[in-house]
Amino acid sequence: MAVKKANQTFEILKPYISSVISSYAEVLFIESKKVGLLLLIASFINPNVALSGLLGVLFALFFAALIRMDPDYLESGFYIYNPLLVGMSIGFLFKLTFMSLFLIAVASVLTFLITIILHTLFSIYLIPILSFPFAIVSSIVYLSTLNYSNLFVETLYSHSFLLNSGLNIPVWCEAYFKSLGTILFMPNIWAGIFIFLLIVLHSRIMAIMTIAGFYFGVFVHSQLSGSYIQSLLNPYAFNYILVAVALGSIFLIPGIRSYLLALLGVSISVLLVDATAIFWTLYKIPVFTLPFNITVISFLFVLRLVRFREFAYVIKKTPENSLSYFLLSLFRFKSNEKSIFLPFSGKWSVYQAFDDVWTHQGKWKYAYDFVIRDKDGKTYKNEGLRLDDYYAFKKPVLSPVSGYVVEAADDFPDQPIGEVDNINNWGNYLILSTPSGVYVEISHLAKDSLKVKKGDFVEAGQIIGLCGNSGYSPEPHIHIQVQENMYLGSKTIPFNFVAYLKKDEVCFYQRPLKGDEISSFAADKSLDTRFSFVLESRCSYEVFKDEKKIDEFTLRVAMDRFSGRFFFEDPEKNKLFFAKEYGIFYFYDYTGKDRSYLKKFFMAIPRIALIGKERVKWEDFLTPRIVYEGFKKDFLMFLASICSKPFLYKGVWEKNGDDIKGTINIGNRQISVLTVIDKTHGFDTIKVENLIIRRKK
Repeated sequence: MAVKKANQTFEILKPYISSVISSYAEVLFIESKKVGLLLLIASFINPNVALSGLLGVLFALFFAALIRMDPDYLESGFYIYNPLLVGMSIGFLFKLTFMSLFLIAVASVLTFLITIILHTLFSIYLIPILSFPFAIVSSIVYLSTLNYSNLFVETLYSHSFLLNSGLNIPVWCEAYFKSLGTILFMPNIWAGIFIFLLIVLHSRIMAIMTIAGFYFGVFVHSQLSGSYIQSLLNPYAFNYILVAVALGSIFLIPGIRSYLLALLGVSISVLLVDATAIFWTLYKIPVFTLPFNITVISFLFVLRLVRFREFAYVIKKTPENSLSYFLLSLFRFKSNEKSIFLPFSGKWSVYQAFDDVWTHQGKWKYAYDFVIRDKDGKTYKNEGLRLDDYYAFKKPVLSPVSGYVVEAADDFPDQPIGEVDNINNWGNYLILSTPSGVYVEISHLAKDSLKVKKGDFVEAGQIIGLCGNSGYSPEPHIHIQVQENMYLGSKTIPFNFVAYLKKDEVCFYQRPLKGDEISSFAADKSLDTRFSFVLESRCSYEVFKDEKKIDEFTLRVAMDRFSGRFFFEDPEKNKLFFAKEYGIFYFYDYTGKDRSYLKKFFMAIPRIALIGKERVKWEDFLTPRIVYEGFKKDFLMFLASICSKPFLYKGVWEKNGDDIKGTINIGNRQISVLTVIDKTHGFDTIKVENLIIRRKK
């Protein structure tokens, strides 16, 4: 009974304990309880600061419990790291006494309130609040204490013991480590070295940005001030580090543009540090992280407004992971473009493509016209004088997206061959709007052929009307465009098609060329069934290397309870996320350790067109994070942030839908991979070079 009660108590306290630990790591933009625990322990280099910070967290959590705030919101430490910093800032100035304890309690609750308010306001623009609440409240506290002479007389705290490290290292190196330590109110070389090692182990890109940010900021400041030593010893130089890390690796995807913006941000923060220091010194207030917050929030607000491509809309645990996810989304799914499905079934030909010689010009240049041709290349039978002679006439038109019908018309007549309607150029049309804000117009439909009406919701692939010859149309065809808004004839924007078949090749997220014959495809029913995975089902595999068994493991099919995403999970809790839709099965994300057999699945078959026809081929992309491990992976991921070129994967169906043979092209090297589909369900065999993962019989 006592054990059961203890377990229940632990479950209640678990999110609060997790919040305390995670808040320390959040200060460094790290999502790791291990790192948080190590930083908590390391903070006791300065016991007064450590206890004050811990008390700041506990007071904030007590207030959260008092107002019955859902503990799940607190577990990540996001709402708590600002009260932690405020507690530390007070502990850095005053000894722990009843008076300073009261000050910590009041300040931490105020910080918690401001954190929630600012987060609510900033989240409208998807902008992080960073440590802005801490900068505001700490300045308020320090300013208010100027009137509390009793507090200064009795509790002023000296921490000069931190400055003597006993290490004899160059001043340029010592200054860097002290600045790192100052982020957690520990201006000590040993603290800085410890924090640096934690950052290196977590992310090599982050570690590089701390170095680049600090020394570039010092260089800029020294050029302006004329004193290199003075610039090195600036107590607020840690702002340069925070700006570089935030812009160069966390909130922007690591890359050339992000690195340049990070250095520009560091330059701006140099001015803000000096300007703020002069003004704040009048009131004896430290600068804290105000320059960092102003710089980064300003950058992120503007970059979000202009839809900066490298804005990190999805932030993973490390910058390397964020970069890998971004590159996979960019190259595999063209995340920077609008994507729609084909508006037809069967084989059609591109009559006009983008910026073509006839009507696809000016603001309407991003559009496609499709017709049906016979083996002789003609679009009609007989003499082609009647509408019924044209193969495309009255053929079903399918919805290219899932969304709502926002505009529609189908009362215009189909024009006889040789005549066009110059007044109602678009003829009968349909405009669809998706929840993500994509507007698609389909024009020249047949009279009275619409199967849907304004306000209806349609699924992608649903029949919405018939191909016609209404409006300015020389012959029956499907005209399709993606446009800026819901109004007829709006300016068009570039787009691609999610998937189509061109001869014996499946093209993913591409644009066909003029004259190309392309067709949609449906999944083979047998393959579709074999790739329908049931929740909580399990499958065991044996691992062989050079024909010798080296391991075995079991995969479990699970679902993320928050996002509803499906994934395979191995015994070490590594996760390989997958999806199946519109005749395609694909892996799209991996979370977990470097060494996992799940990565071999990703390598062998990142995406499958569930057609199963022999000799059908396709291409895909992989990043170094999926292919490699350890130092090589880290080095190549850093190079990927500069050149942004993933590895090309080529796959082809063999043996009538049972085997998929592939290669991963890495420079002049090729990695051979093979996937054997199980006769009943899922994967039978995965082979990556000399490593074989085989289903246990």
